[in-house]
Amino acid sequence: MRQASSNRGPGWSDTILDVRDEVGGARVREIRIAPMNRNCAHVVTVKAVEHVLPNLIAAKVAGKFKLCSYPEDDFAGVIQVAKRNDIEPESLEAAANVTIVAKCGTQERLYELPDPDLLKFEALKRADLRIAALWDLKDDVEERAFGKDFAFSKATMQQSKEQQELGAKFVPEILAGKFDSGFADTTCPFAECRDHNAKSALQGYAGPIEDRDPAFVQLLNPASLHLSQFDLPSYPQEAQRAGAQGEVRLQIFFDPSTGAVTNAEPLSGADALQDPAVSAARTWRFEAGAGLKSPVEATLRFGFRCPTK
Repeated sequence: MRQASSNRGPGWSDTILDVRDEVGGARVREIRIAPMNRNCAHVVTVKAVEHVLPNLIAAKVAGKFKLCSYPEDDFAGVIQVAKRNDIEPESLEAAANVTIVAKCGTQERLYELPDPDLLKFEALKRADLRIAALWDLKDDVEERAFGKDFAFSKATMQQSKEQQELGAKFVPEILAGKFDSGFADTTCPFAECRDHNAKSALQGYAGPIEDRDPAFVQLLNPASLHLSQFDLPSYPQEAQRAGAQGEVRLQIFFDPSTGAVTNAEPLSGADALQDPAVSAARTWRFEAGAGLKSPVEATLRFGFRCPTK
């Protein structure tokens, strides 16, 4: 179980990597719970992939990682010694914590791996290389099952649709508590993820949705402007990440005889959106002889259309 969280905005994700024995081999399943987009944080998606590794048992999938050879008390002691005293956990902008739940005979063992930035990681490697290697376990199993270049973010629209359909099948198991021990991570530096659980993760989930970019730019009342040519501005990624949205009002100067724009100036709107709006408006062309007097005002709206489902 991997929890990635941020103390800036609504960035978070939960990844469940489940390895189990079944007839014919070891089944590796990866489930990712995350907001659709930083600006649609209330809309949660569940995506999943799975693959059966033939003629293998689950214990062999971990390869060099002999999980059941680590006594929990010894593991916790090494982690405690490796903790950094020169950093406040809340000062991290983001953290990725991993909880490994291992079935050892009839017992279940829990290993909580804090974000490496919270540890004297090089010293940990020198003290116990076996324990330090556990931070590579998820990537190692993931690569073995799904390939070196696998990432949910690289999925095509069709692949994302299929991943969401598969993920929807596993939601009842998650809500029933199948992975609860993995959600309980006391090493997370942020209070909101220390209190995190399956139900809170799925609070904004309502089934598969269209996986599209919710960002949009719209020119208000274009017919009244009598434009013969206009391109909408781009929505800068930096502005999207900062959550900048709303209307940008422009004053546009043009030559009435040709319709060519001679200048454009912002009258209002978020600073991060004014430059792209002005740059786009300077390329526009009005209908010559339409009776418009220069200058005119135009309004561009930047925002996010989040699914209502």
